[in-house]
Amino acid sequence: MVGGVVLAGGAARRMGGVDKAALLVGGLALLDRVLAAARPVCDRLVVVGPVRPTAVDGVTFVMEAVRGGGPVPAIAAGLTEVVGCDVVLVLAADLPLLTADHLRGLLAALDDPDVEAAAADDEGGPNPLLAAYRAAPLRSRAADLGAGAAATRLLPRSPALVDLGPATLNVNRASDLAAAERLLAQG
Repeated sequence: MVGGVVLAGGAARRMGGVDKAALLVGGLALLDRVLAAARPVCDRLVVVGPVRPTAVDGVTFVMEAVRGGGPVPAIAAGLTEVVGCDVVLVLAADLPLLTADHLRGLLAALDDPDVEAAAADDEGGPNPLLAAYRAAPLRSRAADLGAGAAATRLLPRSPALVDLGPATLNVNRASDLAAAERLLAQG
């Protein structure tokens, strides 16, 4: 079984504190875009962040015990809702160009039993918030790390890198939002 943990609780400081997950790209909220990509490949789907309206069915919302600790405690909170899943997709909510096929590419890298995690190759390095993990090692790492720990520490030493092209674009600034709109319009 595959679980999906979508992180949607950040403060969006670089965007002036707006609710990034609610920003529209191509007429759809960023959160709905990511959930729509994840729904076809995930048996369980959880959003870590405030409850928001979504057009995607079967989504559970949770909050981490203490807000503001960064992605590691948020992922740990999400993992509580995907018990029984052998694989977990960890996704940021601000990936407007993500599709189910991109996620299938990450999951396919785990067909090799020696691969513990597969991450998007993002500017030459692995993106831990656009990655597929074997659940047991991810749970162990998340439990060992605390608030403020870098999310990259969730990845094993040598994760499989998957080229997802423009799907790695995440929206952190107004210029990223404009770039996403432009790329979406170009198809």
